Amino acid sequence: MEALFQRAGAIINGHTAVLKRKAGDFAAPSLRWPKSRRQEVASTEAATATRRWLIVVAAMIGAVLEVLDVSITNVAVPQMMGNLGATLSEIGWVSTGYIISNVIVLPMTGWLSARFGQKTYFAASIAVFTIASFFCGVSNSLGSLVFWRVVQGLGGGGLLATGQVIMLSSFPKAMQGVATAIFGMGVMVGPSLGPVLGGYLTDNLSWPWIFFINLPFGIAAVVLTLLFVPDAQRDGVAVGRDEVEQERQKIAGRPVDILGMALLAVGMGSLQTVLERGQEEDWFQSSLIVVLALTAVLALSGFFWWELRTKYPVVDLRVFRDRSLASGTAFGAILGIGLYATLFLLPVYLQTSQGYSAYETGLILLPSALISMVSFMVAGPISQKFDPRRVLAVGAVLMMLGSFGLSRLTTLSGAPDLLWPLLLRGMSMGFLFIPLTLASLGGLRPEQVAVGSGMINLSRQLGGSIGIAALSTLLSRRVELHQQSVSGHINAANPATQAWLQTTQEWFMAHGYSQTAALDASLMRLGQTVAKQATMLSFDDCFLMIGFAFMASLPLVALLRRPVGEVDMSKAH
Repeated sequence: MEALFQRAGAIINGHTAVLKRKAGDFAAPSLRWPKSRRQEVASTEAATATRRWLIVVAAMIGAVLEVLDVSITNVAVPQMMGNLGATLSEIGWVSTGYIISNVIVLPMTGWLSARFGQKTYFAASIAVFTIASFFCGVSNSLGSLVFWRVVQGLGGGGLLATGQVIMLSSFPKAMQGVATAIFGMGVMVGPSLGPVLGGYLTDNLSWPWIFFINLPFGIAAVVLTLLFVPDAQRDGVAVGRDEVEQERQKIAGRPVDILGMALLAVGMGSLQTVLERGQEEDWFQSSLIVVLALTAVLALSGFFWWELRTKYPVVDLRVFRDRSLASGTAFGAILGIGLYATLFLLPVYLQTSQGYSAYETGLILLPSALISMVSFMVAGPISQKFDPRRVLAVGAVLMMLGSFGLSRLTTLSGAPDLLWPLLLRGMSMGFLFIPLTLASLGGLRPEQVAVGSGMINLSRQLGGSIGIAALSTLLSRRVELHQQSVSGHINAANPATQAWLQTTQEWFMAHGYSQTAALDASLMRLGQTVAKQATMLSFDDCFLMIGFAFMASLPLVALLRRPVGEVDMSKAH
């Protein structure tokens, strides 16, 4: 792997100069005709601003592609099953493989960026992601598709974190709140666009196009990265090549923590597989889940022990000595539950209980994504001006109220009934993400910020996986419980039941059914009504649990320390 990145770095460094000569160097424009000093300054500032926004475009493309591909495949499952001859359980590995490889790479992104350089690592990650997307689209077997999805996840794992670092470091500290808001808007819109875009491509073209759509954007991101992203920058100013190379050589001269990498890969891979496949395999009734759970416990225990004693760890766990980071990481796990578990529950509810298509589901969720964009724009400046802990508490309360609002849905609820709870949820996003990062990282030394930020992102991802696994199990268990409860109130001696059956039977008879057939149809309709009501009550229970989780998270906000001075977000993943 190291040889691969070194080779990629040589290729990138060799071709960047040629590409810049063809496109024009925005970093230092040449003066081809005499100008006044004021004109020269204005031209340089305009060129710097243009180059900065082109870097934003490159970073945003990479980040949006990564988060988009988490959800875009879900709507194409039926087509892929039929085309590849796979069962629902087997096709689930298309999503599971991608997420597992993402989780393995995520904690190592800070180390990989430092060792190979941000520009090299980001460009190589986009290239791997794009190439893997092509091979996913041309796969004609399940095994091939799952393999390339794993490779795609390995490339995608570095896009979100490294893209954020590259973008933020291109802005001075005074503008990093705005940069964070812009980046957050793109990351939040991506998952919401997934079902809409995936449904459109699958219905009008075919499932391979959900992967082919990545190709032009991936190529554009690679070109923009090679042209305009410097090897390193701080506060919007490019760092000298010699300084960057000295730092990289210093890190490259250290021994590679191979044991730490191996334990991390085995532990996180096993844990994520348990969370992703546990419900499908009936949890610990399956010997596979038992073995993977034991493997995860042993490997991660060994990882923590080794990383705390080795001199050059791949992930420096000593950062958890800081109280704010430890509290922020715990809060990040709850945030993951609220973000990913809700995105898991809502499409299932809308499509199974309300009969919406995947495309219609995406449209219903779109206003929440749009209001979250406004939220990030507002929360960025507010979090830098006021105590971020108070802003974070406001975000937690908004998410809690939105979840409680969703818990009041009934079988008669339609899209308008979801609007205000979803808008509250969308508004909470900016007030959760930005102040959480500021408050959690405020007490860390500059060299610890990248690791601390990676831990928050990892906890959010794991929190989402735990939330989805727990709530999917809760949903199935509560359906059984509510079905028994509702059925207990329905019997032949109940006058309301008798009246309902008689009315329904008469309706069927009026539509040409015989008396016996109408009674059978009425009983079947009654069973369907009971099942639908039990399912609705179960969804309400799940949303209620998410609301209580955020209520329970409020004491964690009190454990955070207020940042002293400005936090350099350019090193935050």
